[in-house]
Formats: sequence, C-alpha cells, structure tokens
Amino acid sequence: MIVALLLSAASDSAVAEDGLFFGQDDWYEPYEPPPSLPEGIQGVVRPDANAAALQRIDTIREVFRALQACWRPPSGSGHSGQEITLRLSFKRNGEVLGKPRITYYKPGAEEEQREPFTRSVREAFERCTPFPFTESFGAAIAGRIFAFRFVDARPM
Repeated sequence: MIVALLLSAASDSAVAEDGLFFGQDDWYEPYEPPPSLPEGIQGVVRPDANAAALQRIDTIREVFRALQACWRPPSGSGHSGQEITLRLSFKRNGEVLGKPRITYYKPGAEEEQREPFTRSVREAFERCTPFPFTESFGAAIAGRIFAFRFVDARPM
C-alpha cells in the first residue's frame, strides 16, 4: 500500500513537471495594457454674465463652469467671432501645471481685437486659479490634459 502511494505521488510530480497539471503555462499571463484614456478632456467656454462662481469643484463639468464664471471677454462691438483653444494641465491643488499652450486661434473680423481677446482668456485663468478642487477630484485629474476652447459668439 505504501508503495502504491509513493508511485502515485511520483507520477503526479512527473505530470506536474511535464506541465500537464500546473505547469508554467497555466501561471503565465501575457501583459495586456489597460485600455487607453482619451487624448484629453475637452470643453467649450462661452461668455455668460450670469455664471456664478463655484466654492468647490468635484466634477469635470464644474471646471468648465468655474472658468466660464471667471471669463470676461473684451467689451466692444459684441460678436467678434474669435476662438482660441488652450491645452494645459492642473496640479492636484488646482494650480495650472506648466505653461498653457495655444493650439488654435481663429481671429475675428478686426485685427486689433486679437490682443484684447487673448488677454481676457489669460486673465480668466489668473482670476480663477488655483481652482478649489476637492481632494479626491484633484488627485484624479492632476496632470491630465484639458483643452479649453473659448468662443466669443455673443450677439451684436
């Protein structure tokens, strides 16, 4: 009987060594990267005189709403038709990380409107930042790329 148990144990170890029972192939899992995140977070900021400042920011939508409340496009003839897109990231405490980069600019009808429009966008970030991110939201979006498209489409 003891001989039968020893033979059966020896045959089980032989099967395991051959990879038929729990071989290395059963434990090897090929590296599969997780699905990629989108290129960045994108949104449009339009003038809104009635937009209220936010006390705490806990969603991506609130980031754009807070910026909309801070942006004051240059006054003048009304609709300028200008657009500008900025790409930037934030630190977890709501500060801008690095230097914002202009990736698109559509000038308005008049050349002298370009500088005041660009300045108004820069001043919006100066007024708003650091954003009042909640701790968990700041940790979740720190370093993620945001694309803010500012559109001045006010009626004349």
